[in-house]
Amino acid sequence: MPSEERRRVLLGAAPGTPNSSSVAMHTANFVIRVLKSWARLVATHQVFKLPPFIHRLQLSGDSSTPAPLANCFTLVKMWSEHTQGSMGLVESTVLLEIQRLLREYVSYNETELLAGLQSLLLLLTILLFGLNRTGSDKAQTIEAELIVKVWDVKSSVAGTGILLDEEQSHVLPTWREWALVSAKRRTIQALHHLEWAWSLVRGYPVLTCFELGPLPAPTAGYLWNENEELQWKQSYTRWLDVWKIGGGYKLGELFNIDPGDDLNSRTEMWLAEVDEFGMVLMAELNSIDA
Repeated sequence: MPSEERRRVLLGAAPGTPNSSSVAMHTANFVIRVLKSWARLVATHQVFKLPPFIHRLQLSGDSSTPAPLANCFTLVKMWSEHTQGSMGLVESTVLLEIQRLLREYVSYNETELLAGLQSLLLLLTILLFGLNRTGSDKAQTIEAELIVKVWDVKSSVAGTGILLDEEQSHVLPTWREWALVSAKRRTIQALHHLEWAWSLVRGYPVLTCFELGPLPAPTAGYLWNENEELQWKQSYTRWLDVWKIGGGYKLGELFNIDPGDDLNSRTEMWLAEVDEFGMVLMAELNSIDA
């Protein structure tokens, strides 16, 4: 949960000029493009090809797509097809849905709560970066208020559990439990990506996430993308063996990389295994070091 000081900075102070570091600004624009590409992926493929923070097991089984995501997918499709003349309608509709999610999330069960946070990530991406907003003082104040309110939803999702006992003991968990807790962590981290990039381009101090240090870093892409439970168990068992010394790679290890040195063997192995989600995190850290 961000500090009270961070809350005061966003809500009580006027933004400054955008960050002057060309490396940081290029990376922020890269992160924004990646975030928008995830919204575009949903608009184009809906449930058939998901962004790397929504796991396919969330949409499988006896239940249908959770309502927050079903509504979100419809609005993302609407955004992808908007014209200059309909941009205002899209903006107001997306904002209304964000506000509704922020009101109603307290009544959601665990499955709906995760889906709601994932929907907020996609809808905020559209609202903040996908509609060519003017960036006026009033608009930035509204944006800051929304970002602060989303912290409470992130905190609620974290409160449902974002680390399994099996992960701490370095043993095989169940596929579904692992998939859902991984999706929670990825969604929370993706919202950190969004706030980090937004802060840079809007001239606010950037958000740090060192409190996430004890958590596992984004997992190997081959584990996240596996389609069959038996194959996933076999792959995870091999992964446990690869990481038997020291356990799985932690975010804190990534945060402590020395920018002037070669990567250690654990970090190189983590980087070799990750999908595009982990690469975005690595890009952010490199720009901070720069």
